Amino acid sequence: MLFGAGLIPIVPAGFFLFYYQSQSKTNITALQQSVSQMAALMTERETQDLSRRLERMWAPGTKYVDPANLERALKANPEFLYMAFTGADGREVLSGGAPELRRFFGFLDIGDTRLFRTAAEGGRLAIGQFEMLYDMPLCRMVYPLGGGYFAFAAVNLRDLVEKLHSQRLGATGGLLLADAEGGSLAFSRSLEKFDRQAVRSMTALGPVFEFEGARGVYVGAAARVRGFDLYALALEERAEAFSGINRIIWLMAFLLLGVATAFYFSALAFTRSLAAPVGALLAGAARVSGGDFRTAVAGGAQFSELSELITAFNSMMREVERYHGIQVEKVFEEKQKLELLVSLIHDAIILCDFRGELLYANAAAEVLLGVNEPQAPKGPTLRRKVADLVYLKSEAGDGVIGYDTPAGKKYFQVNLQTLAAKTQRPAVFMVLRDVTLEREVQKVKEEFFHSVAHDLRAPLLTMQGYINLLEREFAPGAKQAGYVNSVRASSDRLFKMLENILDISRMEAGHLKPDLRKLNAAEFLAASAESFRALFEEKGVALNVDAAGAGAAEFSADSALLRRVMENLLSNAWKFTPPGGSVTASARAENGGVVFTVADTGPGIPPDQLEAVFERYKRLKTGEGEAGFGLGLAIARKIVQLHGGQIWAEGGPGGVFKFSVK
Repeated sequence: MLFGAGLIPIVPAGFFLFYYQSQSKTNITALQQSVSQMAALMTERETQDLSRRLERMWAPGTKYVDPANLERALKANPEFLYMAFTGADGREVLSGGAPELRRFFGFLDIGDTRLFRTAAEGGRLAIGQFEMLYDMPLCRMVYPLGGGYFAFAAVNLRDLVEKLHSQRLGATGGLLLADAEGGSLAFSRSLEKFDRQAVRSMTALGPVFEFEGARGVYVGAAARVRGFDLYALALEERAEAFSGINRIIWLMAFLLLGVATAFYFSALAFTRSLAAPVGALLAGAARVSGGDFRTAVAGGAQFSELSELITAFNSMMREVERYHGIQVEKVFEEKQKLELLVSLIHDAIILCDFRGELLYANAAAEVLLGVNEPQAPKGPTLRRKVADLVYLKSEAGDGVIGYDTPAGKKYFQVNLQTLAAKTQRPAVFMVLRDVTLEREVQKVKEEFFHSVAHDLRAPLLTMQGYINLLEREFAPGAKQAGYVNSVRASSDRLFKMLENILDISRMEAGHLKPDLRKLNAAEFLAASAESFRALFEEKGVALNVDAAGAGAAEFSADSALLRRVMENLLSNAWKFTPPGGSVTASARAENGGVVFTVADTGPGIPPDQLEAVFERYKRLKTGEGEAGFGLGLAIARKIVQLHGGQIWAEGGPGGVFKFSVK
């Protein structure tokens, strides 16, 4: 931290160096651009002067293609060392000038040169092809005279060279005047000799460029001479151009490094006095995390703050040790209470991992698994027993499993949950409640009901026969006829209850098989509901039948059995819907089958009893007490399951029952 604090002033200094370097490079580049633009301006003035002198060499109306006039023009303009006149094809007509240049040029034919084509196409002076000839800086000019004639001249650029030679760029830099073909004149002897291809590359790179030459990398700027295909280039070796900047940057870098080194050793000397007490505190914290609360941290720090911190840490460690002891005792006490409570529970409690390895079992579970027997199962055998319990629970639809115990086969209601702890592996928690006695009582009760129902059928049939005879004895409006009707209704309900009990027995025994035939959903719904219409009208309840969603859908079913399901649902809806309400029976095609729905505007079914209403001998708990559904819904579920379908109830306002068949 101290070293980092010392580096804080170094960061802005580094940013300043970076800014200074970039700004300095920008200034150097701007200087080179200024030099090249100045050279281009001086060259522009020189070429314009040459152009004006060519224009004024002959007076108007003078025959310029004449030896005498040519000789007079050369004498008046000593910079023009050689001059020739050509025709429109560029071939020489007349020439004159210094004998050396006349021998050098020979018979002049410039028709294929770039200068001649430029002058012919533009109708103005064209200048270029710079070179040193006989230690003289020369350039070539082509000027259109009119009348199909052109003037060609070799001009000595001594004056321009003297003006530009004074412009220097360090020990290795200078100016370069180039034409479009790559011909060039160097105004500094320190510059290396560039070939035409290199010069053309530099002029094509742009106003500011870097170029790798034979001696190294050059930085430079190029400015075009206005009105001509000429370029003024300012060049300097990059190492020399940026040498001053680099020296300053290196000096600043060494200075910053020295400052950082000084801060580092100062921080190192300071932190050595902190290392021992801080290390002791870290070691003490490691001991505390490992459970050692008795070994105190040694004192002796040079700083009073650290000494106070060590004292406070030792005091905290003693308090933690005392609190830890209290908590451990409480944990053991709670564990003993929990173990005692679990051991007294009659239900078997098993805790195991996902492999079936037994982690915990109370006394009832140990008896169930036979752990306390002389030949108690161990290892794989015990794991297999636990895994069998989990498998039987997964296969049991109602959560009740049958299991062979040392005392015989028993039935258990199994509740299973998965425990996902943060510090341990996931485990399986099972609670097995012995329901063997309940199942036996239920079996005895069902056998009793079956026997009673079977034995009461014959007397009931006899009673109904006598009731039919009594109905004939009294007029329909007589008081006695009402008594007889009440007796008939009571006997019908009792007979229907007996039939339901017997039907459930036959279904569970597998003696009732449906006679499957193709049925039309709309016709089946209409026929089932029509028989109830009079009852609904008498009570003042609207009965609505909606088969539009079914269309022409068909399904396979036993018409008589499935009609009992629909009649049972409609009967319950009629019973629980108050006068002024409505009941809607509908059918719709869905997933290749048909779904029938009976919805009423009655009190509805509580959400926690949507499944209980289908159990036998269950009574629905409502706000007004208990309402019995009898065995009707249990029989309805059995019938729908015989057809491979499902039946269910839905919560919300009113009662809604649905069943599906295919």
